[in-house]
Amino acid sequence: MNTHCLKVALRTTIPVFLGYISCGIAFGLVTVNAGYSWWLAPAMGILMYAGAGQFLAIPMFAAGTPVLAILATELLLNIRHIVYGLPLINQFNACRRTKPYLIYALTDETFSLLTTTQVPAGVKAEEYYFMVSLLDQIYWVGGSLIGGLVGAIIPFDMTGVDFALTALFAVLTIDQIQKFVKERKGDKDDDN
Repeated sequence: MNTHCLKVALRTTIPVFLGYISCGIAFGLVTVNAGYSWWLAPAMGILMYAGAGQFLAIPMFAAGTPVLAILATELLLNIRHIVYGLPLINQFNACRRTKPYLIYALTDETFSLLTTTQVPAGVKAEEYYFMVSLLDQIYWVGGSLIGGLVGAIIPFDMTGVDFALTALFAVLTIDQIQKFVKERKGDKDDDN
């Protein structure tokens, strides 16, 4: 493993780390509060890895929703991945060994990072894409594990926790807007 790539990917994924740890914890707490075992939260993060889909699945499971209805709902919710995956087709086609994982691990936040950051000099693109994707999933699973364990050990008032995913999207949107404005301002300063 290229340690330079790991360091750059760690720096690049800090905003996602902050959001995924907090939202993952919220998901773990929601899962346990719905009556499920603590381990279901990180297991879903490994096997399903779709934050909004995971938050949606728990109350549907708890309500006894038929499996076909859950699958259809999850498909409709996550169909956006196909649309925003299109700009990454050429980049991912060059990734022979990790392409299946990169497709699987493509979340809104990972897409944002992969389309707004440059592959660092001296690092293979495939390795960079893989490291960013893997770190993002580790953050989500880690947060889910923490939330699941805390929820199993300590009784917790869940008021407002279900708003965590919306808050994550708001924070990431604000971050992207700030970067865009800063870049535009830099471009105008260069013109003068």
